[in-house]
Amino acid sequence: MKNKNLKGGMYKMRRLLLALSLVLLLTISLSFAAEVKLRKGTWTHYVPYTTTPPTIDGNIDIREYFLSPRYYVGLKSDVDYIPENWKGPDDLSVYYYMLWDKDYLYIGAVVKDDSIVQLATGENIWQGDHIEMWFDTDLQNDFEDKQNNKDDYQLGISPGDFELLPPEIWVWTPPVLADEVKKAKIAVKRTNDGYTVEIAIPWSLLKVKPEPSYIMGFAFSPSDTDTPGKLDQEMMMSSAPGSSPNWGNPTFWGNLILIDPLENF
Repeated sequence: MKNKNLKGGMYKMRRLLLALSLVLLLTISLSFAAEVKLRKGTWTHYVPYTTTPPTIDGNIDIREYFLSPRYYVGLKSDVDYIPENWKGPDDLSVYYYMLWDKDYLYIGAVVKDDSIVQLATGENIWQGDHIEMWFDTDLQNDFEDKQNNKDDYQLGISPGDFELLPPEIWVWTPPVLADEVKKAKIAVKRTNDGYTVEIAIPWSLLKVKPEPSYIMGFAFSPSDTDTPGKLDQEMMMSSAPGSSPNWGNPTFWGNLILIDPLENF
């Protein structure tokens, strides 16, 4: 038991030191970039580079994501679409991790959802339980634009229904080749209070050449449907509150910054 506690303490200390180093690295990096544009009053996701990508199997193993900050969407202030339908964190809340390498952006999420309802596939998955993400891949050059364009990607992540419908990744906008979407990876697992989902989004899908300090606009927005047999979006929350009711407006999204804390790129 003593060794176990010691290892646990060392592990927590390691994560704390890594977190401090990430903040320091970002502060130093941005201090030399006076012209960098960032959204204010919203979240900034710091996504670390990894040389050991997670296995996309639906198991959210902290040993694979230890470099990543832990992000959480599940507060009352995060609910920005039909908030009266949210009954608390057990109704819908998500914590998630993010990593990147030269080929993929990785996201591992643990979703609390006391009633999983998904009857749709393809472009209609928004009518059931899913996670929506927006990426503005050219944030610096169209920072003031209030309408999405060809460099703004809206992705949907459906867990399926854990019976007949498989999990899937869908791209609503802009139009992309089906073969590019097929390169994305997804795995889900049912849990006692919801589900877990892991995805790997190929950079080729987003037409991005990743490198440290690359900045994108980003919003991570879980959506909820609780009524069995119903096709409807009953509630939505977001890492960028205000983005859900302002569909396609990049000025409501947050920031995503690729970082390389261990200088392995």
